[in-house]
Amino acid sequence: MAITETYAEASTRCAAAKPNRLVRSSRSAGWTALLLDEHEGRGRSEVFETGVTPDVTLVVATRGAHRVEVFKHGRWNGAVYRPGAAGLTPPHEATRLRWNGVPDPEPFRTANLYLPAGLIEATADEYRRIGSASPARPLSVLVFRDPVIAACVTGLLGALDVGAPDLYAEQAGRWLAAHLLSQHAGHWREAEETRRPGIITDRRMARVLDLMSAHLGEPLTLGRLAREAGISVHHFGRRFREQFGRTPSTYLTRMRMDAAQRLLRTTDLPVAEIAHACGYTRPAAFTAAFLRHAGATPTAYRLARASSPTRG
Repeated sequence: MAITETYAEASTRCAAAKPNRLVRSSRSAGWTALLLDEHEGRGRSEVFETGVTPDVTLVVATRGAHRVEVFKHGRWNGAVYRPGAAGLTPPHEATRLRWNGVPDPEPFRTANLYLPAGLIEATADEYRRIGSASPARPLSVLVFRDPVIAACVTGLLGALDVGAPDLYAEQAGRWLAAHLLSQHAGHWREAEETRRPGIITDRRMARVLDLMSAHLGEPLTLGRLAREAGISVHHFGRRFREQFGRTPSTYLTRMRMDAAQRLLRTTDLPVAEIAHACGYTRPAAFTAAFLRHAGATPTAYRLARASSPTRG
C-alpha cells in the first residue's frame, strides 16, 4: 500500500469538533501537504474529545493564555499554555480534554497543525540506519517549549495570509517532521551518523530547473522535483539551497513572477489568466505575491509598462 503524504480527511473532522472559533484555515489556500487551523477561545469549555486521526497533531499557542487539562490513565493532567508553548498528540489517539482561559475573560488563540502520517513515516525511514530499528519514543507531549517550532508555525500562518503555494507548506511540513523526530523523539544521533547524503550533479539540477520552467502552472511537489534530481526528498531541499542560495519554493516563486512580468509586458491576456498560467488558482494570492516581488499590482505594472517611452 502506497504511503500518502497528504493529511487525512479524519483530521478535518477532528478540527471541526473543536468548540473554539475558527479564525483561519489552510483549506482556503488549497494546501494538501498539511492542515493548519487557527482557533480562538474564550472563557472555559465543556469536556470534549478531539477524535482520532492517523496524522500527528501539533498545537502551538499563538496569543493569550489558557489552561488545558487532558484526561489520561484515569486522571486529569493540566498545563498552562502561553504564546510559544506547544503540545503533541500521536496518530490514532483520541484526546479527552477541557480548557479554561487565563484570565477568564481574555480570548486566546492556538494554531492546530496536522502532519500527514505518511510524511512522518517517510522521514523516520530516512533517519533509520540500515539494519537498525527506528526509536519507538512516541510524539506525545502535553506541553513543551521549542522556539524554533513556534517560529515555524508563525511563519506558516503568515504564508497562509499571503497565499503561499502548497510547495511552501510541503517544505515546512517536511522540516517540522524532521525536527520533531530528531529533537523530540530521538531519531537522530550525530555521533552514530555515518551515511553520506546524496549529491546532486549540475546536469540533474538543470533537469529540475527545466521541469520547473515547463510546468509553472502546475502544483509542483518536492517529491516530484527530488525524483527528477534522482535524490532523496529529505536531502533535496538542503542541496538545492546550497547550490542556489534559496529554497525550491522561493526559486519557483521567482520563476513564476518573472514569467508573469513577461506576460504582462508582451500580451493582452487578462490578469486572471496570467495568474492561472503561473500556478495561482486565486487571483488575489497572485496579486499579493506579484506586489511583493515587483512593488506594484499586476494591473499597475502593465499600465506603467504600456505608458513607458522605453517600452519594447
